[in-house]
Amino acid sequence: MEYTINKTTRNSIIFCSSLIILHVLITRLLFLFDTPTTIDRSEQLIRNVIYLIPFGYLMFVFHGYFKHYRLKVLQISIFLIFTMEVFLKSTLFKNMFESTIIKTIFLIASAIWIIATIFLIIFLFKSKIKKLPGITYIQMYAISIILIYILATPIPFYVQRENILKTQLLVGLTNVIPYVFTLIFALKLKIKNKTSS
Repeated sequence: MEYTINKTTRNSIIFCSSLIILHVLITRLLFLFDTPTTIDRSEQLIRNVIYLIPFGYLMFVFHGYFKHYRLKVLQISIFLIFTMEVFLKSTLFKNMFESTIIKTIFLIASAIWIIATIFLIIFLFKSKIKKLPGITYIQMYAISIILIYILATPIPFYVQRENILKTQLLVGLTNVIPYVFTLIFALKLKIKNKTSS
């Protein structure tokens, strides 16, 4: 049976995707025009919360989609990605602690995020999954987030120290790309008939 959504869910996916795109564009572009030497941690925490709420909703929708088609590995991957994203976004104060344990936990969380994303990509390209409605856009979402991560990670090694923040902000603009695919995903899914709801 084909996965369907109601109009409220579609509108919510579109709203959350648009909110993240606007959030990324506004925060990155504002800082580009007036790049600070450091970013206030409380301000960063607020921005992360604004990002995590719509992000969490989109992950909830993906989880429901995979659950409908009984794709357990993909459900687990999405759950791990969301959990690690929340953890990583909430560890703003990790630099305040020079503890090896804190750094180790942060690295483990990053590794889990990467592994979960790789598993997501691998299992999204299994032959039986390729024919599912809207799956192409989840595939493009997964590929784009891992490519952006690969692009952003080596920045500190290639850029002069005084230009790191500005370069990271520029690369950060590419974070809108995955959410363009979640927008298209919402538009491609079939809407439930009122009689069947």
